[in-house]
Amino acid sequence: MLPRLHPTPAASLSGLLAISLLCCVPIAPAGTPLNERRAADPAGTVEISNTAGSVRVTAWPRNEVEVTGTLGKGAQRLEFTQSGKVTRIKVVLPSSGRVDGTDLVVRIPAASALSVNTVSADIRATGVLGAQRLQAVSGGIDTEAAAEDIECKTVSGDVAIKGGGKDTVINVTTVSGDASLTGVSGEVNGNTVSGDLSVTAATANRSRLASTSGDLGLRGKLGADARIELQSTSGDVRVDLAGPVSADFDVSSFSGGIRNCFGPRPSRASEYGPGTELRFSQGEGAARVRIKTMSGDVSLCDVKP
Repeated sequence: MLPRLHPTPAASLSGLLAISLLCCVPIAPAGTPLNERRAADPAGTVEISNTAGSVRVTAWPRNEVEVTGTLGKGAQRLEFTQSGKVTRIKVVLPSSGRVDGTDLVVRIPAASALSVNTVSADIRATGVLGAQRLQAVSGGIDTEAAAEDIECKTVSGDVAIKGGGKDTVINVTTVSGDASLTGVSGEVNGNTVSGDLSVTAATANRSRLASTSGDLGLRGKLGADARIELQSTSGDVRVDLAGPVSADFDVSSFSGGIRNCFGPRPSRASEYGPGTELRFSQGEGAARVRIKTMSGDVSLCDVKP
């Protein structure tokens, strides 16, 4: 029979110390309510980090940042700090273990710049006048553009942006997520792999849209000196322009078809090889529109404003 082993005093002490340290780690109970507030610079920066759950940001006229909502079960704590012009809000998670999503409701001064980073948490912002930098992995992004620039990045989450001034620059990047931009007036740049990207512009001034297999769409009135470029590998491209249309057009596709609702018909790029092209000017031709695909189809039409 094997001898019975007894723990040494040192081993017992180490075990008790490990247990006591684990007991000291604060773990939030289910649905812990949040209600904190800090003074903030009226034109400062607010940085928010949350892994799962949701982040909802709204602007208000106070020079304060307020955080309410619910801290998910398993989260250690909410880190809420203010230094100079920067206010930081972060959901701190344990190194292991199951953690429920945290729902953050944040109110910030209207002129603040906003930066939000999440993994699977959805992001929604309303009324923010400062620049925005919003990033998620699988979470969706829904925001409103004002006069300052906006950058949105997702992997599989969808992006929705409304509004924007004539000088606003909007940059959107997704992998498989769809992106929809409505009522924009400034510069719009979008890049996607397999997601669809559509832009409805009050006035299209500067746009560069690109995709691999996702479809691209642009609808709106061209600015007087607009510069529009759409490029896709296998995705379809549709451009609907509010009349009267005045622009110089250069459209080509290697193996896809080209449909033109106004102006001349497309022609073969080469007598012996594949490819179709369409080059013409409409009106004074001050604006320029360039569309290129490999195997995707192209549709170019004029529509009522």
